[in-house]
Amino acid sequence: MQFTVVASIETLVGPVIVAKGSGGSDAFLLWLVFATLIVIGVSTLLQTVRLGPIGTGAPFPMYMSFAAIPFCIMALVDGGPATMMALVLVSAAFQIIFSRWLFYIRRIITPTVYGTVMMLIAFSLISVMSGLMIEAPMSSPWSAPVAALATLAVIVAITLRGSDALRLWAPLCGIAAGCAAAVIMGIYDFGIVAQASWVGVPPDAWPLLVNGLDFGASFWSLVPVFLFLSVIISLQTGGTFISLHQSSWRQVRAVDFREVQRSISTAGAGNLIAGLAGAAPNIGALTMVSFVQITGVASRKIGYWVAGAFIALAFLPKLSGLFAGIPGPVMTGFIVAVAAVMFSEGARTVVQDGLDRRKVVIVGVSVLVGAAFEFRLLPLPELHSVYESLLKSGIVAGGLTAIVLNLFMNLTAPRRMRFRSALDVEALPDLNAFISKFTERQGWGSEMTDRVSAAAEETLLTLVQGLGENDRDKWRMLVLASRDGPVAVLEFIGAASAENLEDRIRQLQEQAVEAPAWPEFSIRLLTHYSSSVRHQRYHDADVITIRIDPPVAR
Repeated sequence: MQFTVVASIETLVGPVIVAKGSGGSDAFLLWLVFATLIVIGVSTLLQTVRLGPIGTGAPFPMYMSFAAIPFCIMALVDGGPATMMALVLVSAAFQIIFSRWLFYIRRIITPTVYGTVMMLIAFSLISVMSGLMIEAPMSSPWSAPVAALATLAVIVAITLRGSDALRLWAPLCGIAAGCAAAVIMGIYDFGIVAQASWVGVPPDAWPLLVNGLDFGASFWSLVPVFLFLSVIISLQTGGTFISLHQSSWRQVRAVDFREVQRSISTAGAGNLIAGLAGAAPNIGALTMVSFVQITGVASRKIGYWVAGAFIALAFLPKLSGLFAGIPGPVMTGFIVAVAAVMFSEGARTVVQDGLDRRKVVIVGVSVLVGAAFEFRLLPLPELHSVYESLLKSGIVAGGLTAIVLNLFMNLTAPRRMRFRSALDVEALPDLNAFISKFTERQGWGSEMTDRVSAAAEETLLTLVQGLGENDRDKWRMLVLASRDGPVAVLEFIGAASAENLEDRIRQLQEQAVEAPAWPEFSIRLLTHYSSSVRHQRYHDADVITIRIDPPVAR
């Protein structure tokens, strides 16, 4: 219940912003809140269970994506609820497909691209504020600024100076302070709360039955935008699940990207339900990561209780009315706080990926292009509706710029050398010849050649050891060799192993030094010759990336 109360603030504020930002009626707002709670409860349940391809088996609650707010407002303004439902369904289906593509797009959608998109989402949220500030009748010109500043000031103060536990409650405290200021200034409308019943469902009928699905001109013009949104939601959900995975175990474990793929595809299944219910798309709740870190509780039972609590809250219209009555200026203060966090998270993601001159240019150009299109700083000629919808979204314009620049970097980079063979020990002589050719082309001496060859040999032996006797005839191996300055980088792409190599290396490093068994001996030699080993496990194949530093001059 503690987590549900905290998470419900962010959950319920989202549909309020969407409904008010698009000029929707109070009846539509109440249905949107009701549908959002139901969908989030069901989606959380799907993530918690583990049935076939559905579920992660982890307490992974969902909530409405703030990245989806500007997209959903655009769909409601241009086409109405029927158009938004159709677009959410299409984006959810694409999200399920996208989860299978993680292996193939790992070089295109990099942390630099993702971080840039996060910063652009902050700009897009800020652009919603002007309409919310004048949404309610003002008794004084100071009414809106006071309510917005009260909300923002309390959130920022608790975030900066509050304890870890108190910071979880910062959004609730900020909105409560803003609503108190709104009551004092006379701009809080209690009419919706007074009219709502204590228990029940919204009086308006299910939008799918009333409006159906609209696949008209507005739908087709916004399809590219929502496909891009599904990529953003997939990356956010996958990143949140990785953070939750790393926080949920007492011992450090390498990330299993097969589980990340499951989390994204399950979120896509939940968003299919959101599309049918008339709600906005959902992502994994980042608040759960903080909750696990503070409480030390990561039991799957938490997920079941949270799912049940969200569904139960949906049938309390008084609660929905309480949030529906929150004035636009209070929402504005909350948006500023959320946008600031999203911008800083995006910047941190970019920095953690390692900044160099090229990445600085990609990020700088993409953010400025996105901001220019978001705030209409560039005059555009008359365009087809599809292109116009793409360019009037700063997220899409800037995100596509980052992807195109990243693709340009990949296409113009020195071509990586490739080696293909059966995944077998007999391929070792050919592999050594390939490594010698690679190091000779880079102009490296015999010492570096020996180090790279030794690392490649031990990696091959380790991969072969992980195969069963019946598997060795059907698996093949691809080795990609490149350089990163003075460092050699080898990627081994092959069979899905039963154990993560990173975890095995970590276990051996924690054990007492003793004469290792033969399978462990190869792993110890691999760690000796390489500076880092990264093992990414996907449904399609495993990718082991090895970096080998040059020998130290004596």
